[in-house]
Amino acid sequence: MLTKIRILDMGQDDPKKCTAQRLARFDLAELFHRISTLPQMGVLLDPYCERPMDISDKLLVKVGGLVAVDCSWKNASNLFPKLQLHGLESRSLPEIVPVNPVNAGKIGKLTTAEALAASLMITGFEEDASDLMSVFKWGPSFLRLNTF
Repeated sequence: MLTKIRILDMGQDDPKKCTAQRLARFDLAELFHRISTLPQMGVLLDPYCERPMDISDKLLVKVGGLVAVDCSWKNASNLFPKLQLHGLESRSLPEIVPVNPVNAGKIGKLTTAEALAASLMITGFEEDASDLMSVFKWGPSFLRLNTF
């Protein structure tokens, strides 16, 4: 895994189903539990951002890595504005079809792992995306279904 993956884990998911915690267990991501401890560089995956991620973000991802937030969708609208002030470059994702067992087929309802893998694919880090998704039974299906 070449890309730095950081996840702000708000502790709002069932640990057994949490894709962020699974990535951390496999040493594919670093978990943070407070906004203040996040490094102030990288691309923040923000569903409310107007600027979509594209291949031109490759250098930003290569240098600063990716930052995802693992939180309940119910709390997301309050949390993301706070992260805007943290010095991260925010980017949204295009419409993507999840394949995770909870939200399969519900466009945009991605797990943290799916959002990270999609970002890696969009910015040309296909091998890193494959590494992330390899720890989920449904991971390879996600990559096959969503081509960028």
